[in-house]
Amino acid sequence: MSAGQHIPLGQAIPDSLHAVSVSIPTMTDVVGYEEKKSDTMAKLTSGYPRFVLHTCLREIEAHWQKLFETPNHSIWPTSSESMAKRLQKHLAPTPSKFLKHRGVSGVRIQTDPELNQQAKSFLQHVGGFLSSRQAEDYLVAEGLRGEIQPENNFEGDAQAEILKTLTPLYGVDEDSIVLSNTGMNAFFAAFEAVRSIQSPKGRDSWIKLGWLYTDTMHILDKLSGSHAANVEILDIFDLDALEAALDERGDTIAGIVTEAPTNPLIQTMDLDRIHEIATKHGAIFIVDPTVASPANIDITPHADIIVNSLTKYAANEGDVMLGATAVSHFCPHRNELLAFLRDDIEPPYPRDLARLAYQLPGYGSLVQKTNQTTAKVVAFLESHPKVKAVHWAKSERSRANFEKIARAPDSVGGLISFEYDGPLAHFYDATPLPKGPSFGMSTTLLCPYIYLAHYSIVTSKSGRETLARAGISPELLRLAIGAESAEEIIAALKQGLDA
Repeated sequence: MSAGQHIPLGQAIPDSLHAVSVSIPTMTDVVGYEEKKSDTMAKLTSGYPRFVLHTCLREIEAHWQKLFETPNHSIWPTSSESMAKRLQKHLAPTPSKFLKHRGVSGVRIQTDPELNQQAKSFLQHVGGFLSSRQAEDYLVAEGLRGEIQPENNFEGDAQAEILKTLTPLYGVDEDSIVLSNTGMNAFFAAFEAVRSIQSPKGRDSWIKLGWLYTDTMHILDKLSGSHAANVEILDIFDLDALEAALDERGDTIAGIVTEAPTNPLIQTMDLDRIHEIATKHGAIFIVDPTVASPANIDITPHADIIVNSLTKYAANEGDVMLGATAVSHFCPHRNELLAFLRDDIEPPYPRDLARLAYQLPGYGSLVQKTNQTTAKVVAFLESHPKVKAVHWAKSERSRANFEKIARAPDSVGGLISFEYDGPLAHFYDATPLPKGPSFGMSTTLLCPYIYLAHYSIVTSKSGRETLARAGISPELLRLAIGAESAEEIIAALKQGLDA
């Protein structure tokens, strides 16, 4: 795919059975997707795999309804047997049935909209869905699909190849890295590992620093336990507020969670001071560097635990879900945390590992390309009269903090957010770029991020007030730079801005 084109609603990006993005080309489509309007959903044959149930998983559900003679029940294929049991525990005391066939596990429940939404939300938050490649293999083995979709895979020890690439980026040895089936499960496993250490001490609460990814917030808010009283500090620069919160109730705080840079404002906090504050008060500091990529920034000296979505940048062709958790050498309770992670994390499916390992040679080149292109696109946007504000890694307020962790002067990452001076739909609909969720792909992607990630917030008065406190415009647009030329991307943006 390239810039300069409109992609029809529902087409996978890239054109692959295992694509992680999908075209949502107009604001009408965005609203239709979020409100689950039938005419929109009928055209949405794929989507981000944790938000839209993959077609292979839907085929397994239909097959199992016949296989187990339960046509009136819903079935949720899970990433493992342990995840199925975890889902059952989450749904309790509602009755459910554990199912397993040909190595694939799942949970059967009554077909009830509220119950099904509860199951879907849990699996979405914790990264618990069955791998689409494992589902494809199962369907082929059952004779329900003719053959596996052809794709290039790494020949050899894929996990070793991946760890060899990640080790210098995370600044730890291979034994300190644990791979996961998704970036979200990487965070969930880290969250559970920290809880296993901190909860017995009465440390059940968390500090959410900055505007976090939607499922990260859901895990912290929904799964911290009944004794938790989480603290939200939206202003990442107000470290006096952070220190005051810990001075007041530090003995109840399990950990501090943040993203560096943040999504969607691409802001970087003073990681050195935060880690110092966290260590002083016995809180474990979890940092997600995915927005800029560990290939661009070095957060190792500042984070107790690093969680990273390898779906971004590493899986640069846009068709693999994978994640990693790394524990630093100075992290408190390091050995216990690693032991818990290895036992609790959802391991990647072998074909997903092989596919990611094949794409790794393009990791560095994509990062280098996007770094160069991002700066040019930012310069164009900042000079255009129809753009009110531009947010990127080197925005003035957090530039100094970012440059402290940047590996090179041009290591800026491939994400830009900006605000259009006019009705959002006018620009979004007219801009001939691929439009959909995710980033860190060879394909440039434009999306109205707040609408896609936080629709319930953007459509309520209280939600918009929360966004205002965080300094986030509901109409903020996020541009994920891909491998296309800067000139091509700028021409597409200019067409939309001048429409």
